[in-house]
Amino acid sequence: MPRTNEQLDDLVQQARAAIKQRQFTQAIKFYEEVLALDEQNVPALEGLGAMLFLMKEYDQAIERFRKVIRIDPRKADPLINIGAIQNKKGEFAEAIKTLRQALAKDRRSATAYYNLGIAHRGAKQLSMAISAYKEAIRLDPEMAEAYSNLGNALLEMGNHTQAELNFRRALELKPKFERAKQGLLRAQNRSDEVKKSISPFGRLVDTDELDKKERLDQSTMRELSPQERFDDRSTVHRQAKESEKRAAVLLNHLRDEVAPSLLKLARLLSEDKPPQSWAKDAEQLKESTEKFEVLMKLVSQTMDELKVHEETMRKLD
Repeated sequence: MPRTNEQLDDLVQQARAAIKQRQFTQAIKFYEEVLALDEQNVPALEGLGAMLFLMKEYDQAIERFRKVIRIDPRKADPLINIGAIQNKKGEFAEAIKTLRQALAKDRRSATAYYNLGIAHRGAKQLSMAISAYKEAIRLDPEMAEAYSNLGNALLEMGNHTQAELNFRRALELKPKFERAKQGLLRAQNRSDEVKKSISPFGRLVDTDELDKKERLDQSTMRELSPQERFDDRSTVHRQAKESEKRAAVLLNHLRDEVAPSLLKLARLLSEDKPPQSWAKDAEQLKESTEKFEVLMKLVSQTMDELKVHEETMRKLD
């Protein structure tokens, strides 16, 4: 007796319930039962693909997700899943292509950008990885994994201060996030090493070490691909626009809040009025200047990120 759509949906729900109870074998049986009756059932194909991924049956998982694409070419999710599997297999160049196809269908997928960051990092394209992780965070500010991975990429580039900030943010979102804890410890150790290496006494440059570094830099130089150049220009443009926007907010705040508060307080003080009459204005000025400091740090942070990106691209080119 053929099953109704409602019965097939019920089997899919039973499979999902089994997954929550970590009964993966039972979940796979439910999905396979659905597909035996309706081989084009998208929820069952996606669910079975996810189960095969967990079981490290990567090629079979990709086969299910590709079938979903053939059924509904508009969907970005199966492409994102395939990209994630390609990352697991170490096929980073293929993953980058797949995930860019996914983003062509859905530019607002934080998961796609997150997986793209993993792919770029695996391909040793750290600047591109950082840009992808930042876009994932912009789209989903609660994604602790993106902060942690961004911290790892920044640490690899030598920016241990920014790395530490991102590891801390990841732990604010997920206090028991072990990888972020380990990353924070590495960033702190690196920061300590840098502090210890700074000597209060001058010393001559070690020319042998300098020559060695120059030879190493020359040996690792390579020509950027057209895609890397495009991504570089896009990153610089986006960071420059962000700097411009934050600077405008900073200047407006200085003009509209800090300056008027300062002038008003100065006028009250010049009139020799008792403290209780200008205490509220003093507090308002304090709040305005504190906000100004926060905005100033944001501008400085954006400029630092732009400098790091440009330095990285100079090393690659």
